[in-house]
Amino acid sequence: MEKPFKDDHEILDLVRRFEACEINPEDFRHYQHLTVALCYLRDLPYNLASEKMRRGIQKLAAAYGKSGYHETITLFWLKTVSEFVVAHEGGPICDLANRLVAVYDDKSLIKQYYSEELIASPAAKSGWIEPDLKPLSGITKSGASG
Repeated sequence: MEKPFKDDHEILDLVRRFEACEINPEDFRHYQHLTVALCYLRDLPYNLASEKMRRGIQKLAAAYGKSGYHETITLFWLKTVSEFVVAHEGGPICDLANRLVAVYDDKSLIKQYYSEELIASPAAKSGWIEPDLKPLSGITKSGASG
């Protein structure tokens, strides 16, 4: 993917639109989810960033009459972005976001950690479930190398 963001203002506007529910969930792409998570995780402790992101996704979906929130998928990506933030501290948010998206824009990364059966289960949808294919430790390294 080409660099999706030109500057920090574009990212701050994305976060503002997400929080104001001005983005239709059908138009809220994976790279945008990652970027909002990056902003939260960079500025807040993990537990607060996680809660803010989870509530924001649910609020956005509800504002458009959508359902389908998935706790395990959301937390998987939050943990992934959190490890990225720790490994790449500092610098303009635009640079970090573009680097993050370059590494993690492929949503299929989760399939390296979760079987189709587990990720599709009601338990995984409603709560956090540990991966069944391989542990999350070192996800940044595995994600960066493919």
